[in-house]
Amino acid sequence: MELSKNNWHENSFFGLHYDLHANAEDIELGKEVTFEHIYQELNKVKPDFVQYDCKGHPGYAGYPTKVGTPAPGIVKDALKIWREVTHKMGIPLSVHYSGVLDEIAVAKHLEWARMETDGNRSKTATCNNSSYTEELMIPQMLEVIDWYDIDGFWVDGENWGSALCWCETCQRLFRAETGIKDIPRSKEESHWQEWLEFHRKSFERHVRKYTEAVHQRKPTCLICSNWMYSVRQPEKMSVPVDYLSGDFTPSFGCERASLEGRFLASRGVTWDLMAWGFFNVEQPHESWTYPTWTFKTAEHLCQEAAEVIANGGNIFIYDTPQRCGHLIGWHQDILAKVAKFCRARQEYCQNTKAVSQVAILHNIDDYYRKNNPLYNLGNAIDNIEGCLHALLENHCSVEILNEFALMGRLKDYPIVVFPEVEKPAAELLRSIEDYVLNGGNLLITGALSASLFGNLLGVESRGSPKVRTISLPAGNEMVKLKSLWQSVKVTTAQEICSLYKGEELLKDKLNEPAATINNYGKGKVIGVYGPVFESFAKTHYPRLRTFLGNIMAQFQNPQLLQVAAAPRVEVTLRRKGNKLLLHLLNWGAGHPLSPRNHAVEDIPPVGPIRITLPLARKPEAVSLAPEKSNLVWNWQSGSLSVEISSLQLHNILVVE
Repeated sequence: MELSKNNWHENSFFGLHYDLHANAEDIELGKEVTFEHIYQELNKVKPDFVQYDCKGHPGYAGYPTKVGTPAPGIVKDALKIWREVTHKMGIPLSVHYSGVLDEIAVAKHLEWARMETDGNRSKTATCNNSSYTEELMIPQMLEVIDWYDIDGFWVDGENWGSALCWCETCQRLFRAETGIKDIPRSKEESHWQEWLEFHRKSFERHVRKYTEAVHQRKPTCLICSNWMYSVRQPEKMSVPVDYLSGDFTPSFGCERASLEGRFLASRGVTWDLMAWGFFNVEQPHESWTYPTWTFKTAEHLCQEAAEVIANGGNIFIYDTPQRCGHLIGWHQDILAKVAKFCRARQEYCQNTKAVSQVAILHNIDDYYRKNNPLYNLGNAIDNIEGCLHALLENHCSVEILNEFALMGRLKDYPIVVFPEVEKPAAELLRSIEDYVLNGGNLLITGALSASLFGNLLGVESRGSPKVRTISLPAGNEMVKLKSLWQSVKVTTAQEICSLYKGEELLKDKLNEPAATINNYGKGKVIGVYGPVFESFAKTHYPRLRTFLGNIMAQFQNPQLLQVAAAPRVEVTLRRKGNKLLLHLLNWGAGHPLSPRNHAVEDIPPVGPIRITLPLARKPEAVSLAPEKSNLVWNWQSGSLSVEISSLQLHNILVVE
């Protein structure tokens, strides 16, 4: 993708985010904000861009708006001072602006509120087909541009804040657009999927309206709708947002960033992810009360940042000023340490491209049939997450793509994985068959795989899938699972391993395969006939990881990177110019994590790490960056062998 002169985000790398979500109880907004204070604190970190508070989910603006509702406690216009500081620093200023979620707007204009099936109106969320977008949101965004000459909007509370609406406007538009007269009230009723699709299109119309209005007023003012076109919204991109973004969970951010980053990277546009600088020590999963938040360690934030930048994304970190607008000094000191860590890696991360190794399919139809409408994940991505984690812990370099992106790049991947796919599109089926015929390797899992892909797999179903308690072999040991399994009979395939009724290898073997491999044209297809990736997402059983690693090894593909290391070492293979860049990330934590402790205080080094990388020619140089370490390497017969004695947190093997 070529860089655009009008898109400052494409040239950014490290940013900061500050929001307050102004509310009716605020009494001192901006009181302690001065140019000198903000400049001094930001200059510690030297970010490429900053996002500051504008309007949060309560709906009150933190500046003296004439269009919307200003917070009653504005003492000083902080946004004006932040604009002056960022002008002085020569960096873009974006603002945090809550879109679909606006409590005061729906309180004042009940007709804008989303309606439930019982006729009750939401107290927090607007309807995407109401006039809220045209009558409040767009005029207010244009006001902010005109008053402060800002450079972007990071619009929050959007797809994840959207839900189904049964107001008269939505019902009328649905009938007009689809010709369907009867409005479904639940997923058990007819036309439920059409009702969902109507609302997804309504959300996209909402974003398109304000995006086009902002671009018309100031073309260089960038629009981002939080989590749009991410894993939770995997369809083709159609709205002209300028970049993609999301804020991952306050605790265990690496886990969410590893998933979202690999999908956002497949979209072909610039992207970033936001790490929360803090988490909740009292009720980490439930309470959102500000006084309970506590700031993370530098080690914790560096680990999360490394996950983002290793996959080619920009990173920015969320801090909350005091209600008076004062920035806490020691917070900025920690952010400066994280920025230094990222800057040392910038040349090896920014503007890199993934080297195709293993592709995971994120099937759009499967996701939208299972998720919490409209865009919330629920358990709909357990198969994707489990697949990703299992492959990462087996040291595969992985990408995640929807079917459209995958079909355009199928030939690039040595291995493609269909994790518990249930409703593949006909076009995808044709493409994947051609891929295998021409030498591709395909792994298919799930209880429906035999009925959907039996010809490719070389098996036939025996009866219907049943919930069973079975065991799978992991070397000389077993892992027990209870899930939906399909009994199959091999036709052209060969059995890799059997199912077991118990955990004793020598006596509990069943006369049916757990996994098979089939030669199909020039390629190979492996099948596993139960939801092993969904099971791994829920359990992370070590022996299940071993079983899945053994299955992947059956492909014996010479194009694959091979790594021998502890499971907590994650690898990502990328390229920049003539350099191959193998990112190594240590997910470890020195002090045990638990539901009552989410803090990464230190990261024990891990090693040794042994790497084998297919390489046609002997490299001119092999090194580690930015942290030098003991490195032993050898190239022979088209293969580079490297041994790294120790990995602290994140380091890059640079092959030139």
